[in-house]
Amino acid sequence: MKRSVDADTNRAARVIGRREFILATVATSGLASSYLRGQLSCLRACTALSPGFDAASSNETVKGVVTPNVDFFIRNHFRTPLISEEKWNLEISGMVAKPLKLSYSDLLLTSSVRRPLTLECAGNLSGGAGVSTAVWSGLPLEVLLKQAGVKAGATTVVFHGADSGEGEGVPPGIHFARAIPLEKAIDPSTLLAYEMNGAPLPPEHGFPLRALVSGWYGMDSVKWLTHVEVSQEAFKGYFQQERYVAVKLNGERQTITRMRVNSKFLRPLNDEEIRVKAYRIEGLAWAGEGRVSRVELRFDGNGGWQPAVLGESPVAMVWTPWSYAWSVPRPGQYTIEVRATDGEGNSQPVVRDPDRKDDYELNTAHRISVNARS
Repeated sequence: MKRSVDADTNRAARVIGRREFILATVATSGLASSYLRGQLSCLRACTALSPGFDAASSNETVKGVVTPNVDFFIRNHFRTPLISEEKWNLEISGMVAKPLKLSYSDLLLTSSVRRPLTLECAGNLSGGAGVSTAVWSGLPLEVLLKQAGVKAGATTVVFHGADSGEGEGVPPGIHFARAIPLEKAIDPSTLLAYEMNGAPLPPEHGFPLRALVSGWYGMDSVKWLTHVEVSQEAFKGYFQQERYVAVKLNGERQTITRMRVNSKFLRPLNDEEIRVKAYRIEGLAWAGEGRVSRVELRFDGNGGWQPAVLGESPVAMVWTPWSYAWSVPRPGQYTIEVRATDGEGNSQPVVRDPDRKDDYELNTAHRISVNARS
């Protein structure tokens, strides 16, 4: 499998800054029928799993729906790097007994796994477009760490990406890098992926290789991976300490990691007119490393929460479709909210924690307004 990426063939993705990402996410608060509106990577559709996927070869049964590559959300800090597979290498170094240096061909010759996984941007707004699901192919990171022989005392694994640049207040010349605990790195669900929905990774999604830290927010799934560093010290990189940090009013700071339980409407859209008396409301729910246990809807902010029907048996790290058969009681304006709860009893809050100063982990109940004309 040969794929070279150069200035003539690579259509480098336009850098989406934080402000633009938020504006695009606001604009894409729902789906029209099966299509998302908005600017963020043309996030048009959530379609059924492609016919070419062999579910029997996957380590997990696919639940829910898969986002086509062209529609998968994009959130990058810098321009897409131009990488040639012939010149690219992955290094495994640091606190290991046998440092490794692997070519792209080396990776393709390894035994691979295929897994559906949902990724969400840590700054995704409630009901926003910054969440997608794909079927990823690659190998568990633990395989390479075992080959390298992690030394006693190691606690941290750092992912170094090839992307670098300036802007958004980032010091010049810095490469994107994030660290995860060794315990998460050797979990079988943490992958090094080189295919997305049966095709080589698109350049804007990390070709030739990216990390996939399952159940954690997307910034830890570092793209354009060049170096995996094993360390016994806490990583002090800019994107570890200055970005993706939960900040409280008292100044307390904590690194963001695990995705929180969340959900969104697919239909109806916000401000949509409904002209039937029986309407099927649809959406998606996800819970990171956990499983969705229930989804509930509330109308006009009063009365009890009504249970929705889960379309599949929920699994960890993959979103779950849900639906609700709504009998519209009368014409008029309605506000509809949806919230999900995971298996540990964590529910989406109705309002944002007033003690938070940052704008990450925005998982409040998704709320829309519709106008019934029936």
